[in-house]
Amino acid sequence: MGTLGGLVLGLVACKPEAPAETAAAGSPEEGPAPVAELAQDSADEPPEAKTAPVDPPPSPGQTAGDPGALDTPTGSSGAPTTAEAGTTEAPAEPAVPDEPYRVLMLGDSLVATGIGALLEKKLDAHPHVVCYRKGKSSSGLARPDFYDWIDQAKRQVEFRKPDLVIVLLGGNDGQDLTRRTGRGRHVPWMHEDWAKGYRARVDALLAEVTGPERRVLWVGLPTMGLRSLEKKLVLIRGVQQEAVEALGETGVYFDTVPFVTNEDGGMLTTATVGRKNKQQRLRSEDKIHFTMAGSEYLAGHLYPKVLEVLELPDVQPEP
Repeated sequence: MGTLGGLVLGLVACKPEAPAETAAAGSPEEGPAPVAELAQDSADEPPEAKTAPVDPPPSPGQTAGDPGALDTPTGSSGAPTTAEAGTTEAPAEPAVPDEPYRVLMLGDSLVATGIGALLEKKLDAHPHVVCYRKGKSSSGLARPDFYDWIDQAKRQVEFRKPDLVIVLLGGNDGQDLTRRTGRGRHVPWMHEDWAKGYRARVDALLAEVTGPERRVLWVGLPTMGLRSLEKKLVLIRGVQQEAVEALGETGVYFDTVPFVTNEDGGMLTTATVGRKNKQQRLRSEDKIHFTMAGSEYLAGHLYPKVLEVLELPDVQPEP
């Protein structure tokens, strides 16, 4: 925990603080305690101001010329003939934005600590991306009396004005649905109306983070090592995926289960990680959270997916 906390604090300490948030951050006063929690939460504080890096002018792409202007022999019909058989045009270089894309990450302890911190670092290193992160340990959509993500998402989007929002939530949601500031009703876990009520909350969150020029990348919950929790997550993943896919091209659901599942269908516990290509342990003792090596492993799989959604090439920063 010392290493993880040190890394996260080191990553966020250099960012000036933004205006204070008004969302409650205390422990819930009633109901069952949330499931997954880390002691260190790098993003409990108000959103930090971050200055977008100066974007170098885009490299000129290879533009195909006007066929009518080519000095090409023509046949009797006037149609151009092939001067050299088998020649093809070079593929166009991927377009880059005039200004860096703004990416906002929202989520529970998986975003507040290792995975979110390392993914933020990788995205910030890209010359055409600037990334922001808001995480709250023990939070989710089931307990707005503890932390109201629908309200917080609205605030963060208005403040950051992102082009892409990444969401990783749900590990704490296998419990009763409490009311949102007097609205709605209390729905017990495993009640026949629970999935319907949870879907309404996912839809409400998606409505806040999507827009005409803004997409969402919803990261599916990874496999957990606790059998009782994993049974809950099967339902939660299904509701989340259906809601995101209902958005069409605006929403992208990224299933992480294949990356953290072994050949026998169980939880993957070790993998080759890092420059030294060493086998390292991926999960912490609670079988829920990730070690630093595991965080690096999963962030490494998320990073190219983010670039794919942004339609950006993987440009390595200059040393």
